[in-house]
Amino acid sequence: MANGICVYAESYNGELETVAAELVSAAKGLAETTKEKVQAIVLSDHAEELVKELDKLGVDEIYAVKADHDITLQDDAVSAAIAEMLKKIEPSAVLVPATPQGRSIFSRVAMRLGCGMTADCTEVLAAQREDGSFYIKQNKPSYGENVFVTILTKEGIYPQMMTVRPGVYAACEAKESGNANVTFLDDIKIEKSGVEILEELPAENTTDSILGAEVVVVGGRGVLEDDNFELLEKFAEKVGGAIGGTRPMVDSEMIPFNHQIGQTGLTIRPKICISFGVSGAIQHTEGIKDTNLYVAVNTDENAAIFGVADYGIQADLKEILENYLTL
Repeated sequence: MANGICVYAESYNGELETVAAELVSAAKGLAETTKEKVQAIVLSDHAEELVKELDKLGVDEIYAVKADHDITLQDDAVSAAIAEMLKKIEPSAVLVPATPQGRSIFSRVAMRLGCGMTADCTEVLAAQREDGSFYIKQNKPSYGENVFVTILTKEGIYPQMMTVRPGVYAACEAKESGNANVTFLDDIKIEKSGVEILEELPAENTTDSILGAEVVVVGGRGVLEDDNFELLEKFAEKVGGAIGGTRPMVDSEMIPFNHQIGQTGLTIRPKICISFGVSGAIQHTEGIKDTNLYVAVNTDENAAIFGVADYGIQADLKEILENYLTL
């Protein structure tokens, strides 16, 4: 019988990605209700080192497959191996990071297992049926972020598989050591991939700066006018902040999509967030609700953003930015 809340531990260059600790937090939350074990799976040519890091996150079981070479971007071969792992482990649910790697690999895994997959969840909740069995409510924005829907996997179909957006769960704190039951599945081999990596180039724009930034400067529709975005960039540089934005900023190509904040973008937890010209639609504010200190600048005294911000300034953003930059 399917049992266990399983997390895919994504890694890159032998380093565990932060999102793995976030998914462990989500899994532990589900397990508080279902009373299942929290599991993790890892495939890597650095499997032994990654297992040690995973153990510190307080999971109950770790299943690992050692690769004899770097398997980065070889998603065809990796997905086949993961499908075999899950057949052996038989978890009731699998939590996957909603990252390019996670989406690419587990869409293939879901096809192999015939289980389906819910994409881009912002919340996962355990619920109980009348017969005492548990299932997961998979909540996510839909229809261009205009509605919030709950998706359920059909009863009797396992594992319940879902991708979860990075940033929506706080990462669990690592301990000095753990006591997970570790199993290396040496009988599962990673087959030869049809993908050959010729060269890797760094991305021009990454989410690392905004997800890990202590200060984030957010631009809304008001920044699109005149030379306001140039002023915003100078302000962000002066305060040592990363730049994020609302959907209009992305649509106008002022910022890349992976710097969009909100239900269809990123969820951030900076120490300080300062927004300029942001109206305060819930589709955006869902991505900044856990900010420690939030300051908003808007000309409209009735702007919804003032109901979210700790401090609000009713003023023209250009005037505020120009005055600050002259200090």
